[in-house]
Amino acid sequence: MSYVPYEKMAITWLGPNQMQEEGFVIKLPWLSMEFDVTQEDKPWIKDATTHLHTDPFNRNVQKFIQEIKDYPVFYIKPRTLKEFEGKDLQECPQVAVDTSTPSRFVETLGCPIDASLKEDIPQNWTWDWEGILNKARIKGTELYDPMSLVSYLICYRLDWESKTWSGQDGFGKFLEKELKEDEDKFFQRIGWVAKQSWYVTTETYEAMKPALTHFPKNGGWIEHFMTDEIGHYKFMEQVFDDLDLNKEDFPVGNATKWLLDCHRRTSVISPLAFSAMINIFEAAYYEGQDPISRVLKLSSRPQAARGYDLHYKINQEHRHCDMPINLASHLAPQTLSQVLLTLGIFELTLHFLDSMEQKLAKQDELS
Repeated sequence: MSYVPYEKMAITWLGPNQMQEEGFVIKLPWLSMEFDVTQEDKPWIKDATTHLHTDPFNRNVQKFIQEIKDYPVFYIKPRTLKEFEGKDLQECPQVAVDTSTPSRFVETLGCPIDASLKEDIPQNWTWDWEGILNKARIKGTELYDPMSLVSYLICYRLDWESKTWSGQDGFGKFLEKELKEDEDKFFQRIGWVAKQSWYVTTETYEAMKPALTHFPKNGGWIEHFMTDEIGHYKFMEQVFDDLDLNKEDFPVGNATKWLLDCHRRTSVISPLAFSAMINIFEAAYYEGQDPISRVLKLSSRPQAARGYDLHYKINQEHRHCDMPINLASHLAPQTLSQVLLTLGIFELTLHFLDSMEQKLAKQDELS
């Protein structure tokens, strides 16, 4: 298996510091990391960073990506059809969903949607679908490598979000501002956020369950993930307790309901979309601390961050961010209809969630 650096990855070398050590910085729209380099490693790393985009399959470039592959900075090169041969893989069922426009997509997906959410449906798709398809197409065919698609989608999502309210931590900044202005109101916002997480962690198990029947080749990983998610709603109940809030006082957002209903739908009709959607539920990588926890710790009730910290710690230690790729590794080559279905769900769901957060920031009342 070969890896391709995401096209916007940039490397900047740093001169010797006071300890006479050199290093470099990796920068992407969503990530910046600094590394020290020993004199022993400097030659091959220099060669790798020089050929990062001009010769990505250079031995040193591949070695370089292996060293940083815990981070979403690469995607998987499409395999040849021969590389799929002899493997017990999950075939993809035929789907008849019209992806010509977001509205037609919603009408034909067969997923429940609240009338108010329909108002947020964009007129046209805005993502570069053809560009994404080109990253995953298996050479000489009209089929697509599921691991290439999912790994590239994860980076593409982060790239897209870096230009949006969500990716620029718009909600986190809004919460910090509200905390300074009105802490009681801030806690009410946290209650609303916790209710969304509580709903997701409560419903995830049943939403995923049909996939055990419909995608048996993936059964081991799906069952493992489902078992890992059992009881996570209790972390959010701890948040409510620490803030003296009643979870029943807060509604479940329509975009949150759509997220779960979509995942339930994909667990029947699309192993590819089902696998990719795990990335929407989980962070793309785990580092530092949960963003809601960070803001809560600035309040007069920092103990309320415990539920978020415990949830984040489990997801981090169990590398839930790797689950989409793990699931995709058990899928056969995918048809265009399956790939377009996945792109539609990914783009539209992220659009709904981003809009929901922005609307919440403008609301005075949360019920």
